[in-house]
Amino acid sequence: MSVSNSINFLGSYSGITSETIDSLIAAQSGKLTQYNNQKESLTKEKTAWSDIQTRLTNLNTKMDTLMDPKSFFSKKITSSDETKLAVTAGTNAVPGKYEITVERLATASRLTSGQILTADQTTATALGFEGTFTLASQDTSEIGSTDPKTLKQADITIASTDTLKDIITKINATTKDSGISATIIDGRLSLTAAQLGDRTISATSATDLADKLALNPAAAGATQASLATGTSAKVTVNNTITLERNSNTIADAIEGMTLNLKGTTAGSSVSVSVADDTDNTLKVVKDFVEQYNSTVSFITEKLSVGNPTSTTNVAGALSGDSTLMRLQSSLRQMLTGGVAIQKTNPSDTKETQKLDFIGSLGISVDRYGKASIDETKLKEVITKEPDRVAGFFSRSITVDGTTEKKKVGLAEKLQTVVNSFVDSKDGMITAKNKTYDKAMDAIAKKIEAFNVRMEAQRA
Repeated sequence: MSVSNSINFLGSYSGITSETIDSLIAAQSGKLTQYNNQKESLTKEKTAWSDIQTRLTNLNTKMDTLMDPKSFFSKKITSSDETKLAVTAGTNAVPGKYEITVERLATASRLTSGQILTADQTTATALGFEGTFTLASQDTSEIGSTDPKTLKQADITIASTDTLKDIITKINATTKDSGISATIIDGRLSLTAAQLGDRTISATSATDLADKLALNPAAAGATQASLATGTSAKVTVNNTITLERNSNTIADAIEGMTLNLKGTTAGSSVSVSVADDTDNTLKVVKDFVEQYNSTVSFITEKLSVGNPTSTTNVAGALSGDSTLMRLQSSLRQMLTGGVAIQKTNPSDTKETQKLDFIGSLGISVDRYGKASIDETKLKEVITKEPDRVAGFFSRSITVDGTTEKKKVGLAEKLQTVVNSFVDSKDGMITAKNKTYDKAMDAIAKKIEAFNVRMEAQRA
């Protein structure tokens, strides 16, 4: 019997056609639509919270930067010749100008062996030498010292099957102990002190192994080794103070500054200028305000009720969410609330607690919570009172009558609020996501049960 005949037979027998069945099933599909709408709504809410978490996390990053002293006390360095002298400065560097002459760079001591390989040998030829020799290096100023740490040395044991390549591999494996590294140059061993400056390098052995490796400077002819001792770096600051160091990186000459020597200046000097980097501080504060505004604007958008009188009104995904409204309120209060200043007498409970407000930095907040910056005023405060600006965002004060320190800076208080939402373990957004997942799982089960029931009815 064909399918069409089957349907006709059903209709003629019972008065119910397949079209009638479809209509009866469709009449009950409203419940399925309701379930799907609930699922879609929950998905939008969860996605909105995910986007809020991203913005809050980014805001946290900006606040981390606000609490870093480098953001407020970094220095701007200029060198008239970076090819000869590069300079870096820490937050404790003193602004000023310096004339620096690089008279000499630090070099390393080198011990080059006499000719080891013959004309018919290569670096892969077994040398037939065996035994143990000792490599040692020491600062010449420390020769004779009884401190065992001043002398660096290591024993190198070689076998008759070892090649010149094998020997330098064994030497380099002990560089940490001997303070010496090795290479091969024209069939010779070239030993270099790992540290710069005037250092001795020696290779000795109880047998004639050191002589076979042509590492004896006192030997004659082609087997004689040559020792070139290194030199210390020599610089003169402001034409008055000359100093020497066994390094081309000098961090203890000028307070807070590191000199990276790259070349000698041939009797001339390099002009170095150190100044407070107010532009960097301004950028850090602006970046924070921009991220704060982005976060607050997004939250406002998600809480929007739109125009309820409009038939086409579209409200925010989290409209009416009390948790998000509490976050919105907290962010506004944190920005407009004052930051406590340390009392003159912390133990005096009657002394009025003074506050510093963000408006004094040139930052204003409108009634919608959006912040704006008067860059001229902010830069002026940063230039004149960098300590105060830094303290506004990150500050600890002594609590009345105790020795306890309390963090009261704006960035620190804001982070406390933000972390209560974004913490991966106990944050409110994590708790929200668990609730959404549970609700969507329940809806999925209802949809599955509904479809099974409809198929049973159809049958």
